[in-house]
Amino acid sequence: MAEAKDIDDSLEFLRHFEKNTENSDLSSLIRDKLSLDKKSLNLLGCQLNEDDLKTIASASPLNSLSSLNLEQTSLNSTGLQALSNSDCFRNLINLSLSNNNLDDEALFFLSKCSSLSRLKNISLSSNEISALGAKVLSLAEGMNNLEQVDFSYNRLGPIGIKSLVDSKLGRQLNNIDLRDTGVGDEGLQFLMQLPPLEKIIRIDLSDNSLTHEGMEFLGRSEVFPNLKVLILNNNYLGDDGVYAMTESSMFKNLETLIMHNNGLTTDSAISLSTSKSITRLRTLDLNNNDIRAEGVEALVGSANMKGMETLDLGENKIGQEGAKALAQSQYCAGLKSLRLNNNNISDQGAAALASSTTLTQLESLYLENENWIHAQGIKAMSESINLSSLLRLELALNAIGDEGAIYLANSQQLSGLHFLNVAGNKLSPKGEDALQKSTALTNLQVLEIV
Repeated sequence: MAEAKDIDDSLEFLRHFEKNTENSDLSSLIRDKLSLDKKSLNLLGCQLNEDDLKTIASASPLNSLSSLNLEQTSLNSTGLQALSNSDCFRNLINLSLSNNNLDDEALFFLSKCSSLSRLKNISLSSNEISALGAKVLSLAEGMNNLEQVDFSYNRLGPIGIKSLVDSKLGRQLNNIDLRDTGVGDEGLQFLMQLPPLEKIIRIDLSDNSLTHEGMEFLGRSEVFPNLKVLILNNNYLGDDGVYAMTESSMFKNLETLIMHNNGLTTDSAISLSTSKSITRLRTLDLNNNDIRAEGVEALVGSANMKGMETLDLGENKIGQEGAKALAQSQYCAGLKSLRLNNNNISDQGAAALASSTTLTQLESLYLENENWIHAQGIKAMSESINLSSLLRLELALNAIGDEGAIYLANSQQLSGLHFLNVAGNKLSPKGEDALQKSTALTNLQVLEIV
């Protein structure tokens, strides 16, 4: 009976557009972009004018939608006003409005919409929203089930952040994306004054010019007592910022910590290895820092790593000694994904990883870009029973040559691979042909050569 009703709803939807719009292009577009179950409408990249949006807003069959994507549609405050005044949002759970021309006025219309009571996720990334817009949204009374907000790439500033999180709406959220919103250290200082936001488990503070002072403010607060995922890419934390985090009990529940490009050195790795609070990590991403082999040795020699499943140490100058430390670590036995791109680990490092009796659960191994792995390193990996769990292997921009390609093509130990990337390895047709016609790599689904 439920299936029959869905079919009736679908027919109603199509009849509505054929009857109520003279724009046959819009009618065809809706038909093409509507999911098979008629619960999701993805209009990403479709340029919609004001009349189109009014037509969509008046379409009663849209009432059944649970997901609506209006990214990159040139949506502005006038268009959002038409949608907000309609009943078309009443069953929405997911709403994406990213990459448009929405300003603070648009947020006013959105906050006054009375049909968003079921909404759980909203994306407002890459618009023209300021602190005022954040304040306006924070006062919305009809979004009682909202859990996730993406404000990334807007100009909220410290005041906007304070308005958002210090509100009834902020206290019900579990996930906030504040990437490149102008938070700054001042914004984190504001958070020190707030009561605990116990539902927040994930926050992205990347690209916000944060320094060690901001981390000290955050570490001294109790604002995120249940935080599990913290993303801090492209800031200026330095070793002092990491030290402030590792000494704070507020981060005791962290499971994912991502800190690309923060000027971190061996000292940061030592701080993480000796921390009494950050001991539950499952994902650690330190890509594009300066950890070096000594930092790797400290990190992987710590029991704090025992639950790690995903580790990214790319672009950290770890060399073959860092790879050897990883290979010998008793605490890395649970790793499923390891990224070591741009580290000059050489054939010796590749051979060390291949001979590891602890890294046997690896499913994804990233060794691309300037690791200077040649045929001998590939031979060791191709013959290793320890890497038989690999599903993805990235070897782009090394120096494996045709000889290395043939080793891979004939590898029985790597027969489980689903994805193999050997682009930029100067293969001749001989090496390419060997991989393309391999009778050993029987599970390969994606082969990237060029």
